[in-house]
Amino acid sequence: MAPRSHFPDTAAGLTRRQWLQGTLALAAAGLAGSQALRAIAQAPTESLDAFMALSQALTARPALDRGVGTRLLAALGKSSADFAAQLRPLAQALAAGSLSDAQQKTALQILEAWYLGVVDGNVVTYEQALMYSVVSDTLVIRTYCPNQPGFWAEPPVERQA
Repeated sequence: MAPRSHFPDTAAGLTRRQWLQGTLALAAAGLAGSQALRAIAQAPTESLDAFMALSQALTARPALDRGVGTRLLAALGKSSADFAAQLRPLAQALAAGSLSDAQQKTALQILEAWYLGVVDGNVVTYEQALMYSVVSDTLVIRTYCPNQPGFWAEPPVERQA
């Protein structure tokens, strides 16, 4: 039996999560500036360059690691045979400010890959996943327990910038 949402669908047939995801994707497109997106959409480019520019627009980060981008693109390409072909139409749709459901799904896959470092349940990157940069002022990337048992009972020491 499939899990059911605790929240009823809205009149438009969208769940709150779907509405928030769509809003996030559109906001990212607006914040990123459509110049880079138009350049991808209008000029034929290498798929890695297109993927990196599109990723920068979606994440609103001007610099992303190209090596990580190469691995993420390869992993996303394995999960969807026509993934590279979806980049140009996605860039066009983001520049225009209107995404289809399939394009929204692709944009969210790219964001998931960058922030979680995981594609289809396979770890592509751990330390360079963007989720850690969001909390880097407070947390360190855990690879093992850095303290003695019960260390969590004490309030954490805040790192100074």
